[in-house]
Amino acid sequence: MSSPKRIVVVDDEARIRRLVAEVLRAPDFEVTTFADARDALARLPETRPDLIICDVLMPEMDGRGFLKLVKETQDFRDVPFIFLSGIRSNEEIADTLEAGADDFVGKPFHPRRLVAKVQATLRMSARLASVERPQDALAGTVGEAGTLPLLKFCEDSRLTGRLSVESGPEGRWAEFVGGELIKAGGGSGAEDALDALLAVGGGSYRIEQRRLDPRALEEVERRVKEGRTDTAPLPPSDVPLIPGGRLSKIEVRGQSVEVQTEGENRPNFTVTTVIARSGQVLRKIETSWQHPLLRTEDQELARVQIDRQHDRVVATIRELTLEATPRKGTPQERQVVDGSILAWAASFVAEQARDALGSVMTVALLRRTHRRLAREHESLRSFRVSEDGRVLLDAPGGPAVARHAVAAVAAWTAAFVAEASSIVERIGALKVRQATRMMEADLDQMGFYAAFEQATRH
Repeated sequence: MSSPKRIVVVDDEARIRRLVAEVLRAPDFEVTTFADARDALARLPETRPDLIICDVLMPEMDGRGFLKLVKETQDFRDVPFIFLSGIRSNEEIADTLEAGADDFVGKPFHPRRLVAKVQATLRMSARLASVERPQDALAGTVGEAGTLPLLKFCEDSRLTGRLSVESGPEGRWAEFVGGELIKAGGGSGAEDALDALLAVGGGSYRIEQRRLDPRALEEVERRVKEGRTDTAPLPPSDVPLIPGGRLSKIEVRGQSVEVQTEGENRPNFTVTTVIARSGQVLRKIETSWQHPLLRTEDQELARVQIDRQHDRVVATIRELTLEATPRKGTPQERQVVDGSILAWAASFVAEQARDALGSVMTVALLRRTHRRLAREHESLRSFRVSEDGRVLLDAPGGPAVARHAVAAVAAWTAAFVAEASSIVERIGALKVRQATRMMEADLDQMGFYAAFEQATRH
């Protein structure tokens, strides 16, 4: 059974809104109504309509103004649009169609006529979409390798859109922006949505590409204004400027740590994050694309990538470098360690492997090795892997965990590196001590490095 078509109705008359919603009812349609065109415009990303029905003469913003703004967006400019109005002048009706509307229905209207107009407009829109934009969607059957190749394809293709998988009674989905997995969902169970998607072993899939909306850039710029730096050299005049970088200062155990992220074409688009303390570079993280970003419309995509890498690193440091209570005195007190440092270590080892593996594969391997080792190391159940690949401490009692968690996290980290290097050989040369220099002394005192070396020998 096909999904209902999402219809947005905009009319300042409550009676008309109720009537249209009654005529266009389930299971064929799903109607969302608005009394104000401004509210409808703000909610378009949420409602994602298949068709819009709108009055012409309304207070505040009329139908023609609403139509003009809809047509200026990237995501909704191709959504079919029907004017529903009481205007009688043939000249005015012609003006509404010339403004970009697909059809016009006069008030009062016969219910069957409105339904017929809506269905005909949707059919025409579907035919045009199949001819003009066949590349916007891919569909097929999930192969023997499951959904991981599909997720990796979305990442490698820098997809902005959605992967949907139907298997049995429940559907699963994952949203991407510029190849970054933003959110996963679907199903009715309590299990992790991404894990559930990775576990799907059959069924059908659909990958839908959604174009970025340049108008959203203003909102992104407002959000990142604080802490922004614009020190990148100017490119040639015919090449769009890569958006400025990000700079954050974080207090870590009484010392100031700087995290700076920049993007540049050299010649391929590369995002670089540098972590420094007292002028000394502790870590350098780079993510490179296979091509430069040279078009004006690529600027928002560049900004998204800079923001995501910077925010991920900053969140890791803020969440994982909590002050632990000094452990000295009784033997019982000496049996605990700061679990946030262990989570931090695993996170940055994974971060170093991310450039070679990609985000999806990194998350998949972290979770796969975590599930396997948690069977023999109970303390690993105090840690979890977020959707963006950060290892987080999930202990209800705070950062203090049992000392045997050191060997458990070291074994998990070693297992992750081993599996990752079986896919990308050069990951086997990864230097764990160098990747975790920021808290090298703490990890050394815990015995993490010794435990890691022991785990790699088994």
